Amino acid sequence: MKLMPSYSVAIYSAQTCTFFDSPESVNVSCGEFVNEGSTPDIDQLESIQATLSLDNESIASRLIVLVPDSWLSVSQHQVDHLIPSSLLPLAALSYAVETTYSPPELVMFSYQQETLPAKHTQLTVFACSNQWAERLCLPFKRLTKSCVIMTKQQWADMPPKVQSWSFCSQRALSVYQPDKEKCKSARRLWGYLLILSVIINSMAFAYLFVSQQRTEQALLERKSLLETQSTWSSEQETSEFSESVLGLVQTLPVSARLAQFDGRIATATFKVTLPKQDLDRLLARWHQQHQHWRWKVEEHSLYLPASVNQEEVVDASISVFEY
Repeated sequence: MKLMPSYSVAIYSAQTCTFFDSPESVNVSCGEFVNEGSTPDIDQLESIQATLSLDNESIASRLIVLVPDSWLSVSQHQVDHLIPSSLLPLAALSYAVETTYSPPELVMFSYQQETLPAKHTQLTVFACSNQWAERLCLPFKRLTKSCVIMTKQQWADMPPKVQSWSFCSQRALSVYQPDKEKCKSARRLWGYLLILSVIINSMAFAYLFVSQQRTEQALLERKSLLETQSTWSSEQETSEFSESVLGLVQTLPVSARLAQFDGRIATATFKVTLPKQDLDRLLARWHQQHQHWRWKVEEHSLYLPASVNQEEVVDASISVFEY
């Protein structure tokens, strides 16, 4: 399927009107543009339009009409100060009214501003009456939705890379629009707000994503901790053996220091530091009280007696198993 071009181009000359289905074909076929003759009268314009050959299938819904510069009122004005962008349309309109001798509401115009040294400005204004613009676009009215007019020199001054419809239509002839600058500022502001909204929403999404990941990780860790606590509590509640060993540990004498206790269902381990004699008495009593338990004792001496009056202190690791 053939793709439709973004816009078509029609070019007037002193003898003919030529149609091009795309701007690319204009660049290839035409070369440099030059001014041709003076403004034609109505009969001459109709004769020129009669040479036009249109292919209704290839014409795009948007059209740029290029005319010789001499067919429009082109004037240049030097101003001894820079003109603010908000006042440029009004300044260009005043010059267009002077050169076309038409009321402001019946004038179509465009302008170009060039900054000169010493902060001076040169304003070039292109203008014509609404009636003349209507006659130039008349052969294409039935076939296109949008028809704009530019001079050939304006087209030639534009690099091919920027010959888009939006760029050309902004520089084509148009009526005075008092709110045009306000609309531009509003669109620009809405663009900034849209970009800011995208940035804020992206940051919020990223923060939400990170927070969600951290929350899920915290929930997994908490679930694991609760499962561990539940398992430990279950073992402690169902193990009478561990409770019995814990009861022994709680009766340790004052001379003993408990360092560690680990109770399971059928085994328990604890570490104590106490005098050797106290340990021997405790082990003898515990063996007698719980003959059905199996004991494993590892001793590490901390102090070797140098005299008869000094007691030996040991670190003892005691493991108890239930048969």
